[in-house]
Amino acid sequence: MAQVTIEKMANGYTVRANDPKIVAANDKRDNSKGPYVPYKNPSREFVFTDLEKVLVWLKANLDTSLPDDDYSSSFDNACCNDD
Repeated sequence: MAQVTIEKMANGYTVRANDPKIVAANDKRDNSKGPYVPYKNPSREFVFTDLEKVLVWLKANLDTSLPDDDYSSSFDNACCNDD
């Protein structure tokens, strides 16, 4: 599940989000066919001094920082499956 977390700090804000490129690379790892490819933590943290900068970042990156919602399509398929 994709998630963005905004936390208010004493001197600004912290925004945490997953990098979809790293998530995709982790999903494609296949260690059975060659050298071991380590898992990379996709969580990224950004620090902003005020709320306006947080909002600017969210407007610019929110759609691209979240991968397609696999849960809802998987859930819909499971509910519609007659097996």
